[in-house]
Amino acid sequence: MKFSLSYRTAAFIGGLLFVLTTSAIGQTYPTKPVNIISTLPPGSTVDALARVFGQQLAARLKASVIIENKAGAGLVLGMQAVAMAPADGYTLAFTPVTPLTIQTHRQKTLAFTLDSFVPLCQTFENVFFLAVSPKSDIKDARALIAKLKNNPGQFSYGHSGAGSAPHLMAEEFWRSLSVVATDVPYKGETAFLSDLISGNLEGGMVTTAALQQNKFQPLMVFGNTRSKAFPDVPTAAELGANVMPSAYGGLFVRKGTPAEIIMQLETLCKDIITTSVYQQQAASLQQSATYLDRGGFTARLVADYESKGRLLSRLTIKD
Repeated sequence: MKFSLSYRTAAFIGGLLFVLTTSAIGQTYPTKPVNIISTLPPGSTVDALARVFGQQLAARLKASVIIENKAGAGLVLGMQAVAMAPADGYTLAFTPVTPLTIQTHRQKTLAFTLDSFVPLCQTFENVFFLAVSPKSDIKDARALIAKLKNNPGQFSYGHSGAGSAPHLMAEEFWRSLSVVATDVPYKGETAFLSDLISGNLEGGMVTTAALQQNKFQPLMVFGNTRSKAFPDVPTAAELGANVMPSAYGGLFVRKGTPAEIIMQLETLCKDIITTSVYQQQAASLQQSATYLDRGGFTARLVADYESKGRLLSRLTIKD
């Protein structure tokens, strides 16, 4: 017995099979523990947020979620582990974006590129300020900019390391305004705080937590909007500078992961980041739990990557 299907009937059956297949796959994920790799050490701010996120994800997936710390090499080790894992949605990264936006430019032999991952959502932002000691005679950013236009290099500021996000944000700021300051690299933020307190260092690129704890005088904030904690402090953009804030991060999965799993994780990510539990934990750590969906997060990541590439091509950085 011969029969034929109309185009519409065939299309309907094909669509139905697709829905049934993807539904079946979605219902079978996960069938084993999900591993979230934190690219920073246990006890760090990002690790603390990753653990809250993991607890919330486990409750929603009704499955075990394991947080694994793989720190080191400028956060590259953790991202390399995700890049080498199967593209099945069982290995995620909860990390700052710097191994993708900065290290991919600085380290040419990495086992991954920006395109090796799918950015699922933005989960946090660490806001930085340019600040001075309370004893400083510099009271606002515009006065500092005017000083540097007449006296290039006559302002020294500390940061957490050559090629770090705060270092490159500051460099973008100075170069955008055609002024020159003297950067002083340290091994981490805490390493230069005593010099900033004593006045041996004129300024520093500090986090919100360090700013509040040490009562430094903030001159500007590196963010798209003013800080709620310091509403009178202008953003870099308000001062006429073009700076791409880079101290943010999110959730990533390896490229090639099935689309239905990516969609499921993206949906859960939004649900988790907007919960009071996650928001309160972020606030207690002086982090901004600013959510961006996959499209918004990807666009920001690409723009940041391109901006840092242009900057690093003009800088000579000694590690």
